Amino acid sequence: MKNRYLIPFLLLFHTQLSGQTVSYAESSEIIANPERGLQKYSITSPGYSTTAGASNLPVETLNSWKNSADKVTVVFRYFLLNGFMDADISSTYLDNMQTDFNNIRTAGFKAIIRFSYSNAQGSGAQQPSKAQILQHISQLAPIMAANKDVILTHQAGFIGTWGEWYYTNSAEFGTSGAISAAQMANRKEIIDAMLAATPAEIPIQVRYPGLKIAMYGTTRLTPSTAYKNTAGARIGFFNDAFLNNWGDMGTYAVSSECANPAGTSHYSYLSDETRYLPMTGETNGINPCNGGLRTKGPNAIHEMDATNWTTLNRDYHSAFWNQLSSDDYTEILKRLGYRLVLNSSTVTSAGPGFELTLNITNTGFARIFKERPVFLVMKNTSTNTVTTQLINTDIRTWETSVSITQSFNPGLAGTYKLYLWIPDKELALQAIPGYSIQFANTGTWEMSTGYNDLLQTVSILSTKTGDIPNRKRLTVFPNPSSKFITIRLVSSEKECIQIYSSAGKLVKESAVANNDTIDISGLSKGVYVIRSGNKAFPEQKFIVQ
Repeated sequence: MKNRYLIPFLLLFHTQLSGQTVSYAESSEIIANPERGLQKYSITSPGYSTTAGASNLPVETLNSWKNSADKVTVVFRYFLLNGFMDADISSTYLDNMQTDFNNIRTAGFKAIIRFSYSNAQGSGAQQPSKAQILQHISQLAPIMAANKDVILTHQAGFIGTWGEWYYTNSAEFGTSGAISAAQMANRKEIIDAMLAATPAEIPIQVRYPGLKIAMYGTTRLTPSTAYKNTAGARIGFFNDAFLNNWGDMGTYAVSSECANPAGTSHYSYLSDETRYLPMTGETNGINPCNGGLRTKGPNAIHEMDATNWTTLNRDYHSAFWNQLSSDDYTEILKRLGYRLVLNSSTVTSAGPGFELTLNITNTGFARIFKERPVFLVMKNTSTNTVTTQLINTDIRTWETSVSITQSFNPGLAGTYKLYLWIPDKELALQAIPGYSIQFANTGTWEMSTGYNDLLQTVSILSTKTGDIPNRKRLTVFPNPSSKFITIRLVSSEKECIQIYSSAGKLVKESAVANNDTIDISGLSKGVYVIRSGNKAFPEQKFIVQ
């Protein structure tokens, strides 16, 4: 008797092409890509702690920012905790925070968050005791974990006016640059608590490179030490006095008011670290030195590139923004963070499948600093069945020019259109096209799916000659889907299938025949895997949206 896992012919697959190259046209468009660009400012009101809905971020406002000419996708959310100097954070305040994060997610945004107890200098303490701050950080841990998908960075506020760690009026923390070893240890305790309470996927940011050096040493990140769950690999920077005098108001150690910080040890340190970590902030006026040369557009662009800027506050300082030329303004909008351009792709035959070579350029000021998968999507032109395969690359290393070559095989004969898909790492966001990355090219973006069309088509042909094991004989349609999927099998016999979440949890199990449908309406959005209970076919992925 024949093995039921053999089919009565041999399918020899080959690709119908000898080699084809597509070159792509670069777009001049300003793109609403996630996790980069201009950031908009927002702050909670006094009623936030006592009244549900007080000063929440409206979805309509967020949408208006995204749809504006600036194409904003990042909001700076300043959580003012001045009502809790000697008390725990109220449940109303925490509920309002969750509403904000829900609205941020609905609008397709990411948030830079900071907590502070004072937004104006005064003679009193600018923050509670260390013990009370640590209690607040502990309270905030669950809400940050629940919303790690939409939190871009967590800035080290809590200490000092505006949460900038300078004016504190505190014996525990020191103030105005006079900080003892014991006070620095107290400050480090706050950062360590933040690192412990904040999910590892969310970087921490500090105001001054000197703080990170004092707390964690002078050793700079390298490709082998970056992207680890260590303090050094998780702490980036924000600069709220970008381009101003006195070394950006103390950001960098300089010898005089008008000394250029470029080339100083702190400037060099920050420049090296932000190859792997976030660099965000704002300007705070026109530099009075040398006719304001540092704040003029050409130098601003040069320094954003040198120090790897990802986002910059559009709402402050108006004098900086108003003096830019339209060309400089447009270049800043395009190049903040990453800007990925497809140069060319080449497809050649390779055994039963094909080999794909991609040539890409990042023309932005910075790398992508958060992990993201990169998929090749192969879409059957007859059935619209989608097969995805992970590309073996780390997008966080895409600094300037990138070349990738990899072999692929959709597993079934047919004609396939090819796409690149770079979704968010978080499964809750993968089915939302706006969280996927759009390449800066014309005629390639597919808004409904978040795919980038490679404008390439390959045909996988087959011939029949004998018996082979029944491998790769299951497909899923439609993919992505939200309610039902149809299972297509090469055999008329029933198969036992199991559906697993990306975390490896079994969520469904069923015996199905060819063209049976499965109800997936109860599954959360994300990527799932179908496996055979008896290993009759390799696992297949599908997306619930």
